[in-house]
Amino acid sequence: MQRFKGLLLAAALVMIMAAAAGCNGQLGSWLQKAKGPEPQLIKVHIQFTNQKDLVCYVKSLGIEKDAQVYTGGPSANNMYDRNGNITGSFNYQQVMYMEILPEDATGQN
Repeated sequence: MQRFKGLLLAAALVMIMAAAAGCNGQLGSWLQKAKGPEPQLIKVHIQFTNQKDLVCYVKSLGIEKDAQVYTGGPSANNMYDRNGNITGSFNYQQVMYMEILPEDATGQN
């Protein structure tokens, strides 16, 4: 019985090594979730309720799927620079409107 368990373990080890060799040793790729392409950043001019305005990039014009929504309605959505780096966050509850800008626009009318 002990010999049978040893053979079974050896066979399982050989199968794992063969599978790893078949995917160039990247076993982690089997375990990772399939990720879709990153959403394209949209350049926007945001007008806030306190009359302040801001030009930045966002991933969507609505609340992002990875944004935080808190009890009572406030939300925390990220804003980005043109390279996709997070530069801050904003609350949609304080946004009057967002205007989509062409890439070469400054946002100041």
